Order: sequence, then structure tokens, then C-alpha cells
Amino acid sequence: MVSRPLAIAGVLALLVAGGVGFALADTGTAAPSTNSTVSVNADATVERAPDRATVTVAAVGRGETAEAARNNLSGDADAITSALEDEGADVTSSRFQIRPEYEESREGREQVGYVAIHTVEAETSDVGTAGTLIDAAVDAGADRVEGVRYSLSEETRQNAREEALTTAMDNARTDAEVVAAAEDRAIGDAVTIQTSNHGRPVVYEAAAYAGDAGGQTSIEPGEVTVDASVSVTYELA
Repeated sequence: MVSRPLAIAGVLALLVAGGVGFALADTGTAAPSTNSTVSVNADATVERAPDRATVTVAAVGRGETAEAARNNLSGDADAITSALEDEGADVTSSRFQIRPEYEESREGREQVGYVAIHTVEAETSDVGTAGTLIDAAVDAGADRVEGVRYSLSEETRQNAREEALTTAMDNARTDAEVVAAAEDRAIGDAVTIQTSNHGRPVVYEAAAYAGDAGGQTSIEPGEVTVDASVSVTYELA
């Protein structure tokens, strides 16, 4: 029997850790294929000082009946709202709820009355006044501080995202150049680009209220981070 040579056309795939994929088409000739590409993923993070603060406070009342709980509220929502607005904040929401209150014991779960909660939320662009807003609300009758949320305005967040995307693209090209150089190739134009931004939760800080001791609330906000990711495929020269 006469053996015959087999013509084999294969594809050599080189996978590189770190989210980089590299593929070369083996045509059996020395000239590189114009369809060869390298794909990379890259991330970047930008931090910004918050320029928005949202303060959430509440007045709470308890009683044997729903009506009694409402009448026993520690403060009036209108008074709290006025106090916050007098400090330059914009009140964005006011929520009121009454619900049964239970107590757990060995005998089981027993309703002991009702609790009424009137929550007021206010926003300001002067983040340094968050503590002042809390003090004003407490003086007006709020007895619960739900927290302070720091975030970025739309303009600031967009600028930060653009910076993160630019850095991510620079990182992607650098990674692609390193991988291509390992195969004695060079990077050409980008064929496809996909972007995404994961986003991170805004910064929450608990208020350290010192009003009972004659002090003032002091809050130190952290920075808000903005993430961006890109997936880029480049032609190989």
C-alpha cells in the first residue's frame, strides 16, 4: 500500500492568562495572515471626592394602638423638613409608615403595640454640612439617623468615567503590544471595542452624633470610585 501525504490546515491558538486571547492563522506560508487578531480585556478605576451628600433621618413613635403611635412621634415631619431646608438642603422624599411591633419570648411572638416612623431624606451639594443637617434635624425632633450617603453629581461621574475609559484603553493597548511582541508581531487598528462600567456602591458613613454631650455631629466621607472595563480586538501587522 502506498501512503499518501495528508494536507493539514490547522489553527494555532495561544491563550494568555489575564484575559488576553491571541490567535494566528497557519496558512503554511511565511507571510502573516491579514485576519490575525489579538483580543484583550482591561480595567481602570478613578476616585473622586464626593460632591453630593444625602442625609436620612426619622422621627419614631410607639403606642398600644396605631393612632397612639402616630400621636407619639418624637417630632413633626414638617418641622424636620423646614429645619433641613433652612440649612440649604433639598428635601427629596418624606415617607410615613405604621407597623405592628412584636416581642419574642419563650412562649412565642407577641404583638406589643405599634411603631410609627416618619422618614425624611435631604440632599445637598455642600458635603461638609452633612453633620450640620443631622444636628438641625435632631433639634427639630428627629430621633433616628438612618445614615449619610455620599455620591457624585452626574457631571462629575461622567468626567470620571471618561478618564477611567481612557486609562483602560491605554492599558488594553499595552497588554496587546506585549502579547504581539512575543510572537514578533505588531498591533494594528482596533477591530472591535466593547465597554462596560461596573460601578461601586456610593460611600456610606455612620454619623457620630454627640448632641447629648453638647457636641456636634462629625462625619468624614470617603472617596467614590468609578470603574470602567474595555474588551478590544486589534488587528495584527
